[in-house]
Amino acid sequence: MLIAGTGVQDRDGGVMPNDPYRPLRQIADTLSRRGIAVLRLDDRGFAEGNHWSPPTAAEVAEDVRNAISLLRGRADIDAQRILVIGHSEGGIVAPMIAAGDSGLAGIILLSAPAKSWRQTRQELARAAAERDPRLRTAEERDSVASAQLASEEVMITRVRAFGFLADHDPLPAARRVSRPSVLILHGATDQQVPPAHVELLAAAFRAGGNRDVSVRLFPETNHLMVHDPNGDPSGYDALPSRTVTAEVLGALAEWASTRLGARSDPQQSTCR
Repeated sequence: MLIAGTGVQDRDGGVMPNDPYRPLRQIADTLSRRGIAVLRLDDRGFAEGNHWSPPTAAEVAEDVRNAISLLRGRADIDAQRILVIGHSEGGIVAPMIAAGDSGLAGIILLSAPAKSWRQTRQELARAAAERDPRLRTAEERDSVASAQLASEEVMITRVRAFGFLADHDPLPAARRVSRPSVLILHGATDQQVPPAHVELLAAAFRAGGNRDVSVRLFPETNHLMVHDPNGDPSGYDALPSRTVTAEVLGALAEWASTRLGARSDPQQSTCR
């Protein structure tokens, strides 16, 4: 079961038509070649073109729970071997699901935050100001960071999804996931969710008694899990490739195959 990040996205993980970034389709193709069935959904509102009012994480979680129930009712699906894979905001939703569903076989989090949206944005705004060579004094850096945060507070008030995430702490849900197994994948150059969040998340899962928590940090990989030595979101459109790296897909598929006991058949894919 695949869960996309923030925004109204299609089942491929794309926000706009003809968007070259299709992470969920890549993941689905990779897993299906290993004999793993994959379910991915268009977000609420996508079919209606409602791109400016994305569902909240709680609403996404509700849809995912319904989808898992559907899977468990199918004769061709092993109800005891279901993985949930979430990217970015999807990495917040996956532990929300697992905290109330110990029957899952595992969860995989890609680029998942360990702090609220507001706290994360504060970290990033201040880090960006520190990196800006044009800002020579602490007062200048504070002023620029504060202005950036003020503009983002406007989004919090206008967009329900951001309002939900603004003060939502992902760690309590992680602490309630004593099982199933957990894999956390993150890019070392991620400038949307700092890589330091990885160990905070892992520690939260382990604090809840989970004994099977694995972490992988990928060098020169951004928030999209795309090769990017810089990781600045403003440079995404200029990247030579918008595809998830083979290293990330390989790590994800190997872990999933091991947990599910799946066969490998690289010549075949039923992704559609």
